[in-house]
Amino acid sequence: MFTHKRRGALVLVVLAALILFFFVRLAFSNLILARGDTFLYFYPYWTAAAEALRAGRLPLWNPDLFMGAPFLANSQVGFFYPLNWPVWLLFAPPYAVSASILIHVLIAAAGTYLAGRRALGLARGAALLAAALFALGGYLTAQVEHVNQLQGLAWLPWFFAVLPSLVDPPPTGGRWRDTLRPVLAIGGLLALQLLAGHTQTAFISGVAVALWVAIHSLPDFRKPVRSGAMVRPFAALAAAVALAAVLAAAQLLPTLELAGQSTRQGGLPLNEVLSFSWHPLHLTRALLPGYGQTLFSEYVAFLPLTALALAVVGAWGWRRNRAVRPWVFLVVVAMVLALGRFTPLYYLLGRLPGFDLFRAPARWLAVAALGLALLAGYGWQRLRAYATADYPTDEARRVARAELLRPLIVAAVGLALLIVWGYAAGWLARFVPTGAEAPYAPPALLTLLGWLIEFVLAALLLWVILTGPTDRAATATRDLAVLTLAVLWLGSRGLPYNQLTTPEAYFDLRPPQARLMALATCRVPARACPTPPDRFLSLSGILFDPGDLAEIEAMYADQLDAAAIYDYVIAVKHKEVLSPNLSLVSGLPAIDGFDGGILPLRSYAATMGLILPEGNATTDGRLREYLPAAPDARWLSLFNGRYLITDKTGDAWREGVYFDRQHPVNVRTAVAVAAPDFEATELWLLADGPPPEIEIITEGQVWRATPALWLAPDVYRVTLPQPATVETLTLLPCAAGPEACGLDALTLVDSRDGAFLPLSLPPYRLIFSGDVKIYENADAQPRAFLVHDWQWAADGAAAVAAMRAEDFDPRAEAVVIGIGDAAVGGAGGQGVATISDYTAESVLIQTRSDRDSLLILTDAHYPGWAATVDGAPGVIEQVDGMFRGVFLPAGEHEVAFHYRPRSVRLGLALSLLGLGLALAATVGVFVTKRWDQD
Repeated sequence: MFTHKRRGALVLVVLAALILFFFVRLAFSNLILARGDTFLYFYPYWTAAAEALRAGRLPLWNPDLFMGAPFLANSQVGFFYPLNWPVWLLFAPPYAVSASILIHVLIAAAGTYLAGRRALGLARGAALLAAALFALGGYLTAQVEHVNQLQGLAWLPWFFAVLPSLVDPPPTGGRWRDTLRPVLAIGGLLALQLLAGHTQTAFISGVAVALWVAIHSLPDFRKPVRSGAMVRPFAALAAAVALAAVLAAAQLLPTLELAGQSTRQGGLPLNEVLSFSWHPLHLTRALLPGYGQTLFSEYVAFLPLTALALAVVGAWGWRRNRAVRPWVFLVVVAMVLALGRFTPLYYLLGRLPGFDLFRAPARWLAVAALGLALLAGYGWQRLRAYATADYPTDEARRVARAELLRPLIVAAVGLALLIVWGYAAGWLARFVPTGAEAPYAPPALLTLLGWLIEFVLAALLLWVILTGPTDRAATATRDLAVLTLAVLWLGSRGLPYNQLTTPEAYFDLRPPQARLMALATCRVPARACPTPPDRFLSLSGILFDPGDLAEIEAMYADQLDAAAIYDYVIAVKHKEVLSPNLSLVSGLPAIDGFDGGILPLRSYAATMGLILPEGNATTDGRLREYLPAAPDARWLSLFNGRYLITDKTGDAWREGVYFDRQHPVNVRTAVAVAAPDFEATELWLLADGPPPEIEIITEGQVWRATPALWLAPDVYRVTLPQPATVETLTLLPCAAGPEACGLDALTLVDSRDGAFLPLSLPPYRLIFSGDVKIYENADAQPRAFLVHDWQWAADGAAAVAAMRAEDFDPRAEAVVIGIGDAAVGGAGGQGVATISDYTAESVLIQTRSDRDSLLILTDAHYPGWAATVDGAPGVIEQVDGMFRGVFLPAGEHEVAFHYRPRSVRLGLALSLLGLGLALAATVGVFVTKRWDQD
């Protein structure tokens, strides 16, 4: 006989074996996930977090994204989530993510098993089936690329394993202890979700728990209502929420501070809240296995047809089993909420606090997926009970059979209609758009064939269960469970966790990365930098083929399938252009970033209005999606933008000559273009209209020329008097105004041998040309500098408006936000600022000026930064929209910036206090229980 503990261990072993069978490639190969947010968000952040953890430091500030932003306060990093630390310390980031996925799928399975046992009274076999359906079903495993969401969802079923002890305590004895234990457990579970960093999951879980308790606590009018039956559970839940807030305060307080500075302050606009709603036209492909036919992961919630039929059988028993009612209610409510914009309810809820903070209503499908899995387990248990029961009469068996036959008929009709809907929805899709992320597609022939085979096999097994002798019926119920798991395995082959590629997608350096890393003097925050690396801005998309594409395909042809090679190539292209947030991996500071949470800062978004086209705004970074060309050089220079990464997709070839079209210009003033050592016979120009006149200096001779149209409609040419090396050429403004003197590109050509040399217009100089181009901005401002002329603005919007003035020169003047005592500056003055030490959380600057000045450090202004001037406390001003500034008197000074956020210190103190109180309460419960037993 197995003891209780041995049975529990055996259940864990069975679940772990099943999970490893499903995740065999992720668990037992060196292949990695390299797509979407996993590659561009979690690998970079986990790389930086792991480096900080190994170095024994709290990563408070992130100098590499958005020109500076809080690191730890960004809850999606999950720095304080306890299960992250072991995988960060033991594995490289890609394998840390893989390990975390496997661990949390097992946690989800174990929690679902316990929830089934305690909340629905399932037998072990039925609870195991429910655990497999939730942990390995379509919804949870489709979220593996959002690892923090998976981490939070893994704890969702555990709430319902604990709640029965809260709402149904023993009638007598130990009342305070029987309430305190679930309060401690629920508080701990909610704290884990909050620390995992996907706040929306914690919110959804909290709403689901409250609804479950409310429905479970509704009085049964056939029985007397116990005093406090409704009040006590909600009071206990309120206490659990308070405990969770204290336990997670180390994360919550910095995150709340960041939220107050975020673009999400005050909630999202309603159209954002409703984005990524579960589209009704996708119901069929979302709920049924796709057999390789993929759908946008936010909308996937598939279960085998057999499991959905079993869930109907389970839900049909709501009259007989009171414990079923909350789950039927939760499934219906969650599916309605997941529809988002397609239900009037969400137009009301989307304006309420909590609901207005999150996008993607489709994520309510998590609750529906858990409910369906548990109801399917209960439905299977009902069939099992019928198949193994010893009925006294044939009439009793007939009545029992009828109770099961009705829901099975309803399920069969419903599934048939769902399949028909998958095709009929195509007609509606012509009038109702389904979104670019998930365009409508009818079920494929293979998918339909899979559904029909499962439908037939399930019907045969159900026929045996309902009509066969007891031994055959009992065997058929086991076969039905096996069929369900087999379909689940087959249907999940197209899910993200099976889309793996070579680890070189993460570990190998690409030439542009190597080039910029070679130019950086050191990495921050790996070690202190006497001078921080200059920033870059990537404008390149990934609409190009790598130059070594043929070699890649040949190298991996025998090792990877076509989909894996495709994922590797996409990863290569992201590394070529240093997509956000890959700068965290290489330690290169970026002007840009990407975050779908509470970054970027509101001040960053406002300041980016200087470079974004009118009418565009960034809510999550990714500036390249809005910028059609390089921004105004004065703003790029202000942002310390030394390097500009672009692709070649907009460049042009004419008659075998290459034109670099990255820096078109309207010549307002004379523009001098320096030429490298290259002997040419001609100068070719690319322009939509007559280009400007050219003044050319060759071998000491100066002469002017008017370019003549050579190749219609846009190629102009100047022929040099004789083959010569051009020392300098100057573009001259035309009398008709700068709009009439446009120029797209110019190239020196040697007609004798067909050689050519594209030229870059100042202030840019091409320093790398491969699959992408890297330009150096010669006019980039250093990270810290002094100005002697400033003005005041009431707020950020006014500051940005003042900076838009044509005559505003960010090199010599600044706009300070607020109403200050410092006098308005004036023109003139000489000064220099030199950074002598730079780390993520501290900056030391030496300054010298002949008059009062304003020191500008073009790192983000944020609460928690403090400054000292020659050891005495200084005041940090918000300057030029989003940067830090300190007023200095004339002379030499040492200015130090330190990031010491009070929110982190207070949060850590509260978390330690809460952890101590929780441990003391747990010990108290254990000790008093032992006393009662003695």
